[in-house]
Amino acid sequence: MADGPPHARGIVSGRTATPALLVGVRIVVLALVVLGAGRRPVTDVQVLHAERIATSPATPYRNFPVATMPLETETDRAIGVDGATATAVRIAILAFLADLSTAAALAWGWGRRPATVYLLLGLPLLSFIYLRFDLVSVALATWALAWARHRGEALGGAALGLAVMAKLWPLALAPVFLLRRAWRPAVVGFGVLVLVLGAWWYLTGGPKGPFQVLTSAGVRGWHVQGVVGSVLWIAGRGIPVPEAEALRIGFAATWMKGLLFLGLLGCEVAIWRRAAAQDGDPAGGTALAAVVALVVFSPQFSMQYAAWFLPWTALAFEGDDDGRTATIAALAVVLTGLLALAWPDPAAVPSGWMKVLVLARNAATLGVVISWFAAARARSRRERDAPLAPV
Repeated sequence: MADGPPHARGIVSGRTATPALLVGVRIVVLALVVLGAGRRPVTDVQVLHAERIATSPATPYRNFPVATMPLETETDRAIGVDGATATAVRIAILAFLADLSTAAALAWGWGRRPATVYLLLGLPLLSFIYLRFDLVSVALATWALAWARHRGEALGGAALGLAVMAKLWPLALAPVFLLRRAWRPAVVGFGVLVLVLGAWWYLTGGPKGPFQVLTSAGVRGWHVQGVVGSVLWIAGRGIPVPEAEALRIGFAATWMKGLLFLGLLGCEVAIWRRAAAQDGDPAGGTALAAVVALVVFSPQFSMQYAAWFLPWTALAFEGDDDGRTATIAALAVVLTGLLALAWPDPAAVPSGWMKVLVLARNAATLGVVISWFAAARARSRRERDAPLAPV
């Protein structure tokens, strides 16, 4: 991945001025978020949710349902105690630092160009992502794979365990460690972190926490921005209604969620089996496909989920066969950014054309997985036929 193909070099020159400019844009965005929080009432649903958790006298999970993993919940309780304005400022600073930390992990682990591409890819999401916790889990997951790449398997496994306890999605990256020869230290580091934090979660929140996270605190409908929900929405199969700070449609029966889960397991197994049979760094296109598959099979697709794609898309641009897959993922990110600008309140019913934009974004997301499988199949065919080529 040192040199990269021409399509990666065409995205960004990698000169020092470009990353400095991209960081400067982020500093301006952070300043605007901080100033905006001080000048007008905070209405962002995620910020207000964090404040409610922090100011409630009851215990999360044990006394009221919470859909977030324990590290995010504890972060909300720590930074949300002084009102919505202070909460918004603290979330923005935390997200900004996590954003730069991810870029630093990419630069240290794979080189300056992937870090710059990451900063470039994240621009469409800056209108809202600094009021979300997701960049923290992105940073932890990226450092986990960067450490593993540089022989720090135990530290990488521990970092991935921390990422999973912050957001569940990094669990899709765990097979990266199993593909390495020195996989045992990573498994030990991951297992110790998850067991210790899991025991603390159980003791403080009770046994209901994991079920609340897996069921999004018991929501009943399909998120209209999800793959299934968007199809129901554009087909007119139900009336979208606000539920759990988002717009949902229909009834997501348990058996239907079970089928989606089985489909996800099958897709993830297929992705990592193909990755195990091929050479190359799985932190690029393979990791991207594995993470995107989670969203494809999920009943929910919140806009901030697009941030999960960013580092792996940047690394996929470095791969010889993953350029098309990375381009489709970048398109999904751009469309998500447009959605955020045109639909600032996800719990409100938008204009009718928004259905088409959501469906297009979801089609691009599905296209990432399809494109990766097509590229992996073509690569396997070339490797199989290579000995038969004339010398």
